[in-house]
Amino acid sequence: MAISTPITNSRQYYINGLKLAYLTATTMTVTAGRCSNSSNVNDISVGLPLNVAATQTGELPVDAGTGTVTINTAAHGVAGLDIGAMANDTFYAVYAIGDSYGNNPGSACISANLVAPLLPAGYDMSFRIGFIKSNGSAEILPFRQDGCGLDRWMWYDAPIASDITAGSSATYAPVSLVASLPVATPTMVIIYAAFTPTAGDDTLVLVPGTSTSTLGYATLSGSVAAVAVTGNLIVPTDAPLTDAIDYKVTGSAVAISVSAYLDQLAVSIAA
Repeated sequence: MAISTPITNSRQYYINGLKLAYLTATTMTVTAGRCSNSSNVNDISVGLPLNVAATQTGELPVDAGTGTVTINTAAHGVAGLDIGAMANDTFYAVYAIGDSYGNNPGSACISANLVAPLLPAGYDMSFRIGFIKSNGSAEILPFRQDGCGLDRWMWYDAPIASDITAGSSATYAPVSLVASLPVATPTMVIIYAAFTPTAGDDTLVLVPGTSTSTLGYATLSGSVAAVAVTGNLIVPTDAPLTDAIDYKVTGSAVAISVSAYLDQLAVSIAA
């Protein structure tokens, strides 16, 4: 049977390579790779050889490059901060940037604008490839980015504390992750939790902020009374960040921090 109305598959956002790595308090690297631009109508190529054949046949330009890009937070524009100076305890978006005319090589920059950067002269495309955060001295917090494609895990070397540092609520209470997550888009987090049980088999229970679950999504048990226990728990989050997850505990001195979160690159994209 003939198909009367063929379906044309729409273009899908993608990213290959472009992995972030921490170097020093002021520098980080972006590996070579390619990705969609933020409007999903063009491609950005970073650190890859120029595809001469493609440009001669009129296809989308492919930028020349020499490999890994090193971003310096003390620099401005290409391979630096888009504008201003690094601030304390602030999230920054990391962007691949490109020139749709093919006159400038693909590169990267960071910006405190988590929606779109101020592009350097000669560049007209961007795509967010991750987030980083500064510490109280305006330095990059040490991190690891793992994963492939549009789903990447961002790990912190030192977990970032939530507002619950000595909690003891016996009923579900909100946990604010404002300091730990860059945006309110629901995601998955790995929680580093510590608490002191009042009696053996007491538990710490975590759920997403709007969940009605009675059994919880993640549980940490303490087997011996008054002996502190620690563990890593995976739990989904909800918006807003002020009630991203809820906790309840039989015990005291609960401390909740974020060790890692799943960054879904195509969920919150630049306009």
